[in-house]
Amino acid sequence: MSKKNLLNFKRICLLLFIFSLPFEYWNPFGIASFFSVTKMTGFMYAGVALFIGKESFDQSIFKYIRLLLLLWILLVILSMLNYIGTNTVSIFNFSLIQNILMYWLIATDIKKRNVHIKSIMLSFVLSIVLMSILLMFGIGLGQEFEEGVSRITFFENNPNTVGVLAGLAIVFSLYFILNPSKTFQKKGTLALLALPGFINLLMLSGSRGALITTALSIVIMLIMNKSTPFKRILQFGLLVIATSYFLDKLMESEVMYKRLTQSIEEGGTGGRDEIWDNVVDIWSTKPLLGYGTTGFETEMVKIYGVRKDSHNLFLYILVTTGIVGIFIFLYFFFFHIKRAVEEFKEGDVFKITILVFYLTTVVKAGGVINNKLMWLLLAIIISAELYNKNQFKNENSLRNR
Repeated sequence: MSKKNLLNFKRICLLLFIFSLPFEYWNPFGIASFFSVTKMTGFMYAGVALFIGKESFDQSIFKYIRLLLLLWILLVILSMLNYIGTNTVSIFNFSLIQNILMYWLIATDIKKRNVHIKSIMLSFVLSIVLMSILLMFGIGLGQEFEEGVSRITFFENNPNTVGVLAGLAIVFSLYFILNPSKTFQKKGTLALLALPGFINLLMLSGSRGALITTALSIVIMLIMNKSTPFKRILQFGLLVIATSYFLDKLMESEVMYKRLTQSIEEGGTGGRDEIWDNVVDIWSTKPLLGYGTTGFETEMVKIYGVRKDSHNLFLYILVTTGIVGIFIFLYFFFFHIKRAVEEFKEGDVFKITILVFYLTTVVKAGGVINNKLMWLLLAIIISAELYNKNQFKNENSLRNR
């Protein structure tokens, strides 16, 4: 098979991987615990990438990978040192190393234009369309009862995850509509047909955090999106309409309205503030290097009697790898902030919006260190385009071989 065909096959595998993200815990054969649909498509993508070799690994991105590998090695060493016989977490955290590899591969493919960001976005949006349709027919639908309200789940994805998935689909769809020249021209307006379903999905999830994240991302996109004065007036009008529609749906949604009202009245964060306080207290006893995943699990079990996450990515890295680890990660993350700002200065608000969506998600979500979707967003942010026309006047020469 020629390299051109291999690149095309790899692109298909990547888009299938993106499409499968909402179905990661779909388990028709009882094997999802070790081999899910998402893992299958991910392994296919990585396998083809490894077969092609250097074409799949851009060396300029390796400077970020080195930081991540250093963080992973530190985490492994500290986890070994703090291991006890009752630990259930993995010392090596293979999911993290897989996500680092996937981050490198996806960022490389975007930079080399083996795949377009708009194609990744479309694949994800279509997957949430399918998700909405399946839920309409009760397929994959589940329920969780929390704080006196019923919230939907989807194929074992918890309500907060459902909210994040729906929120990101809303953000992507809105970008298609506002920036047709950079995406799918007039065809992008078809996303309007899917938006009501996405908003309904967000409301049914009852995820306050996802609602705030989505609303903030939309406001930033509409306000900061650079365009002509006439289009800015239209965008302001769209912001007013979107706000009115959101508020109307919020009032109709018993689940979301009740949970938001409880948050305002009680001034709480769903118990996260207590968890954060405990995590900081644990870290303060080993501030320089932290506890590793095993030591952190041990300490949380002492407090709660069960394994519990920090529900904040930065606190998780701080408590498991200490000041050394959080410095490494923040240095890594700095390049993403820099890239998003550079893109904004060049006239595109997309990466700033995605950066805000990422940040407002990871500061309140559990298990984010191994979340494939969040690593995908980082790969999109760090990639070189939407698109650098001076650098990429022609398609990758391998396509023409």
